[in-house]
Amino acid sequence: MRKKLIVIRNKIFLIFINILITSCGNNGNLFSDLPQRDTKQKAEDAINSGDYNSSISLLEPYVSANSSDQQAIGLLSTSYLLAAGINILNMAVSIISNNGSYKNNLQTVLAIMPSASQNNISLVTKAVNTLSLIPSSQRNSNQNYMLAIANASLAMLTIKADCLNTAGSISTTLTSAMSTTDATNIYNYLSSAQTIFNSAGISSGNSSGSGILANFINQINSTTGGTNSAKVINFINSQA
Repeated sequence: MRKKLIVIRNKIFLIFINILITSCGNNGNLFSDLPQRDTKQKAEDAINSGDYNSSISLLEPYVSANSSDQQAIGLLSTSYLLAAGINILNMAVSIISNNGSYKNNLQTVLAIMPSASQNNISLVTKAVNTLSLIPSSQRNSNQNYMLAIANASLAMLTIKADCLNTAGSISTTLTSAMSTTDATNIYNYLSSAQTIFNSAGISSGNSSGSGILANFINQINSTTGGTNSAKVINFINSQA
């Protein structure tokens, strides 16, 4: 029963993605190239059945050869995110539903994220890079929302990988030992997420899950520290 519900949820998610990706149009006539349409249809069928690896295998070479096909970019990015356990439809709802207080925002978000395996981090990185193939001047608000979620998710997975102990709680010892590179990357991911959320019409704040994600960079910038990486480390430690 649970598997059936997951498949139904993912079908709804795919319908949403198809609407947002095609809302700004594709290059050329939808019916002018049947082999291309067949590739995307097969990938869509694979996503519907939960076979994200197959959809990725179909779409990676296609997008590489057709980097301006926004529908294919959307499908491939969707496949990456779903394969990593990230569903943008329920993420924001889960954040706001489970949020207890301003201080615990980070703990709340980390708790709903999938495991911070290298595979999941790689998949989300690919989603960010793939969505970035669409020039910022051409992305609509829904595409910006998807990219902002992907950036914020990448930051959260990096924090999970570096800062959580075996009990799943923030360790100040592990956080303080985080590399400058990872801390700087977290800062940049969250900064990009806020900028792109703003382009999607979403403001920073605590009234929505998306607003909470957008607001993390404000909290970090308000934290003491001589560098951006130091501010990130000090902010995470303040949430322990």
